[in-house]
Amino acid sequence: MRMGIDLGGTNLKTGLFDEDGSVVDKGTYPVSGLDNPYGLWESVCGSITGFQGNREITRAGLSVKGLISEEGVMCDDIGLGNLLRGINLKLDLESKLGVPVSVANDARASGWGEYRFGAGQGSTIMVCLTLGTGLGCSVVSHGKPWMGKDPTSGILGGHICIDRNGPECLCGNRGCFEGYCSATAFRNRVTDRHPGLAAEPDPIIAFFAVYKQDPATYFPVLKSWIDDMALGIVSLIHTTGADTVVIGGGLTESADQFLPALRQEVHKRAWTWPRCTVRIEIATLRTHAAALGAAFLNETGIHT
Repeated sequence: MRMGIDLGGTNLKTGLFDEDGSVVDKGTYPVSGLDNPYGLWESVCGSITGFQGNREITRAGLSVKGLISEEGVMCDDIGLGNLLRGINLKLDLESKLGVPVSVANDARASGWGEYRFGAGQGSTIMVCLTLGTGLGCSVVSHGKPWMGKDPTSGILGGHICIDRNGPECLCGNRGCFEGYCSATAFRNRVTDRHPGLAAEPDPIIAFFAVYKQDPATYFPVLKSWIDDMALGIVSLIHTTGADTVVIGGGLTESADQFLPALRQEVHKRAWTWPRCTVRIEIATLRTHAAALGAAFLNETGIHT
């Protein structure tokens, strides 16, 4: 049995998985409630070992936002990862769990989970995008995560430029893909164009509800987002030669209302041979993709 751990900015998610990827047990812990006098990381580890209890595991994997070195050290991040900077997450978890541990950026872990057990199965080259606060990206090529010379390689698809005159991003670039197409960016489009939806508990859910009732009024917002999504996806297809693009995140709960048009726009723009052969799919693993992917990272050679 394997343990997968996904440490995000909001929640710590844990899972126990059989060798075929089946869920044995899972848990969720709000990160805001984890800090203690010994620091966030020690509190996280306490929750992990508490979840394991007396159950035997053969290995574990940790998914975490930020840049992770080949040795499993947190190098850099904006937000939670800053609190973990300089810690060798791999060695520390191994000492606490007593089993081999793999560590990777959360986008890589999610992508590996979708490739092994989800919508990316059977791909030769898969790009996985996660639409959330930002826009996570990872690439799996010929059965292995696409790695490079440093921790950023293959995970910065959200920071390709789709508008050189666009707003400045926190990364220092302008007109980044995630600035136009993340869930945050989509929400901003909705509330800018239809301010009345800003008061809704979830403006995105509210938007798709009213869109069903009055598509003529609300389609311009959706169409502009689809066009920008297609620009970013086509650039990634042309760069990687992907035969599959998997899209995840809460926004995909309404995929039936945008996926057909997005596929059509990508196929119109992407220069592939034969034409129109790239699969554009919605992620199937939902909230436990990163934990499941992390549990099986040893197959990839990442920080094992």
